Amino acid sequence: MNKRELAKLYREMTLEEFSIDKAIKEIEEFLETLKEAIITDGEVKFPKRGIFEILTRQPRIISNPVTRELMKIYPKKTVRFRMSKKMK
Repeated sequence: MNKRELAKLYREMTLEEFSIDKAIKEIEEFLETLKEAIITDGEVKFPKRGIFEILTRQPRIISNPVTRELMKIYPKKTVRFRMSKKMK
């Protein structure tokens, strides 16, 4: 599902009538707010829905398949969503 399809679904679910562009703008604002909240607090909980949280991936050593040279992949942070048991 891309952003435009999500905007169409959002527009159908709300009671107000507005354009797809306005729905996309509202989705963008929500995602920006969510991103800022995750950065400041480390996790965002939605009751009965799930949790967005930051995970730190560990550094690891891999080998290049062509040259067999060992390379180090540095640690990085990713966002994970864990669904609640009621959503499953």
